[in-house]
Amino acid sequence: MMKKKLFCALFALLVSVSGAFAVDLYVDGSALQTDAPPVIASGRTLVPLRAIFEALDAQVQWDPATQTANAQKGSQSVQVTVGQTTAYVNGQAHTLDVPAQLVQNRTMVPARFVSEAFDARVLWDATARAVYVLTEGHGPLVVEYLDVGQADSILLSSGGEYMLIDAGNNEDGGAVVAYLEQAGVDTLKYVVGTHAHEDHIGGMDDVLDAFPVQNVLLPNATTNTQTYRDVLDAIERNNRTITVPQVGESYPLGNAQVSVLAAQPSDELNNTSIVLKATYQNTGFLFMGDAETEVENVLLSTGAAVRSNVLKVGHHGADTSTSSAFLAAVAPEAAVISCGAGNSYGHPSPQTLARLAGTPVWRTDLNGTIVAMTDGQTCRLTATQGGAVTTQPGTPPAQPEIPPVQPEPQPGTVYVTPTGKRYHLDPDCAGKNAQPATLEQALASGLTPCRTCAD
Repeated sequence: MMKKKLFCALFALLVSVSGAFAVDLYVDGSALQTDAPPVIASGRTLVPLRAIFEALDAQVQWDPATQTANAQKGSQSVQVTVGQTTAYVNGQAHTLDVPAQLVQNRTMVPARFVSEAFDARVLWDATARAVYVLTEGHGPLVVEYLDVGQADSILLSSGGEYMLIDAGNNEDGGAVVAYLEQAGVDTLKYVVGTHAHEDHIGGMDDVLDAFPVQNVLLPNATTNTQTYRDVLDAIERNNRTITVPQVGESYPLGNAQVSVLAAQPSDELNNTSIVLKATYQNTGFLFMGDAETEVENVLLSTGAAVRSNVLKVGHHGADTSTSSAFLAAVAPEAAVISCGAGNSYGHPSPQTLARLAGTPVWRTDLNGTIVAMTDGQTCRLTATQGGAVTTQPGTPPAQPEIPPVQPEPQPGTVYVTPTGKRYHLDPDCAGKNAQPATLEQALASGLTPCRTCAD
């Protein structure tokens, strides 16, 4: 009878972990070395108990009699018991999908529950079979390329300090604010508007109203649009001042440095883009805004330190940016393109993708939000869906899907602003001071269709 019970117990254990397979675990961009590999069991990631607690800077005590672990970090406490689906955070009971369990004589605990109990974020990459844990106030640099459609918004963080580069379109403001809150942002040390186009500064007024912002960086180039006026009004409303960055200046961000490589006057707003490079130890991230070959050539001629591990491709992958000579100088290990699915501009262009052949390319239209981490020597990228695409040199780039032809707008209601030069079909895109008008009135006033909602 005893042998039968033992056999049944062993069989149950085998069943519980029979679907388990090893995965990689990274904490703040560094591989976590453990005496047993993390595994997936019953659809949840289990990690070695002591290794994960100590990686989260928690002190752990193990009671072998009750098979219970008690971990403490500051005022936070976590208690888990092998085989129990009830765990405790600061004395409050929580139900686990998968209990802590013994796997190959090692006590394994659910990675997401333990990490989030200590205010860390957990990212799961199904393609790479890797778990990424980002601790609160992480020292290494983390770069998050937000999926804001045909627009740009990028969050940098290190040592509990944050920089936001661009904030998407007008209608993206709420989503950007929500993402920053979820990422743990309480104060933004810097908010940067690379240039005055709506798809880069549209949501910035919402951000300025939602968070304390210590520094607002804008180029020395203005535009007579309601979106730009909304940003200026928000700056004034929140008693902020504008800093115009100069080439060669550097801004500290936690343990990282962010340097200004370009901030030049131009008749074309795209080429007034503030070009930034973030450096953490031996790794670099380059942010091109919408800068085109005109700016790239200046950077090459002045010998700017453009070489970087990760390149945020200029102008959403348009053919007017990312020349072969510039790519050779940057020599990126990975490229990120922020663009909208099925956008009417055909971004990224086949020509740009052809020049990027051989480089892993991540795209927000295909991958969603993309997160890049570094341990100071190596960069790792993950995304909410899928992985990078690498085209072999000499392979013709795939033809982009041709978006359906939009019907010509018929006489009806459009939305305009007192100082705007375009009419809008979407009142949210028009801005906060939009007024209804007829299409006939808008055309008679010389207004042209908005590139985002009416083109």
